[in-house]
Amino acid sequence: MWAKVRAVWARELLDTVRDKRTLYMMVLLPIFIMPVVMLVGPVVMVRQQEALQQETAVVAFHGGPVPGELTAWLEAQEGFAVETGTTGEDALARLQERLEAGEIQLIVSVAGYAAALWAAEEPVPVELIYYANSSRSSAALQRFQALLQAFGAQVGAARLMERGLSPNLVQPFTVTGTRDITPEEQFTGRLLGMFVPFFIVVWAVMGGMYTAIDAAAGEKERNSLEPLVMVPAPTSAIVLGKFLAVATVTFVAVMLLVTSSVVSFLYVLPQLLGDEVLTVSLKPGYLLYLLAFVALLVALTSAVELGLSVYSKSYREAQAYISALVFIIMLPSMYLGFAEIEDPALWTYAVPVLNVLFVVRHMLAGSLPDAAPMAIAFVSLFIAAGVALWWAQRAFRDERVIFRA
Repeated sequence: MWAKVRAVWARELLDTVRDKRTLYMMVLLPIFIMPVVMLVGPVVMVRQQEALQQETAVVAFHGGPVPGELTAWLEAQEGFAVETGTTGEDALARLQERLEAGEIQLIVSVAGYAAALWAAEEPVPVELIYYANSSRSSAALQRFQALLQAFGAQVGAARLMERGLSPNLVQPFTVTGTRDITPEEQFTGRLLGMFVPFFIVVWAVMGGMYTAIDAAAGEKERNSLEPLVMVPAPTSAIVLGKFLAVATVTFVAVMLLVTSSVVSFLYVLPQLLGDEVLTVSLKPGYLLYLLAFVALLVALTSAVELGLSVYSKSYREAQAYISALVFIIMLPSMYLGFAEIEDPALWTYAVPVLNVLFVVRHMLAGSLPDAAPMAIAFVSLFIAAGVALWWAQRAFRDERVIFRA
């Protein structure tokens, strides 16, 4: 029995190695392309934020006279240039056109009676007008709000001191600093937990997709599936051999993807950003749990893909079915990968794929779920994989499916 399983397994793996598309999905994409995709986003975002902070934002005041103290204080700060002296609706319309064109980054509309309010030491109402489609305008808005708040605190303190009062009267608390006690390993693990579980569940389908398609639908198109099921060997041996081939390719692809992504995030990304190398706490026992859950997930997806492949009439139809399966898994995985769900309901650990997302994210954060959720997740995946393999085996025994054209 096992000799026949190994023969089918070896044959399918040999066909897989000969298929360049499968090698691309199994080796090239996980090792090279996916890490590049993962690194480009953070690097570009950080570089863009740094560039925006270094640019000089032009702030145009409109309306009533602007207090000279404010303009002088803003011009003394790095990163701001000030324009004043525009009034009227026509001038405001022209300023808005310049804002959309990128010539200025922020409009500060001051009330016409601002001078009287300032002289009376009353609050001066201002309206901040920015262009949300421009990252420069949005950044200028945030920086100006912070500076305006700091200037207001400074002017308020000076006014109190002129009256012989201490500024501490209106500041009952003083924040001397903030401190985050989150260990670096947990913080890094949380970042990894945002995308590694997503990669695992998606690549559990995509990694062995072409092997699964070729193992059944491809055999149909080559007219070699019918003779194969008629050989003097149990159908279970044939199905199990094909299943192990798909699962082997998928497991290797997932492990390569996870390894390359984690190495890129922990070592390559800090070098690109000029930071220290990051660390993550993943105990050896957690690694064994991770491998066990990934293996069960791979078994489930491989059996489902093999069943979809044998039910398909052609290679193209099988490709369409499995591509749809990828999108079905991708959407909830993408949401749950980034959503803040601290304590998932117990029943969610009984849902295949969702339980893998939760368990892997816990492990990367340096902890394990309780025994009950872990047991439910393990049993759920084991049963689901068994049912999927039984379904695929039944399809191979159905002549209406085998000879479907």
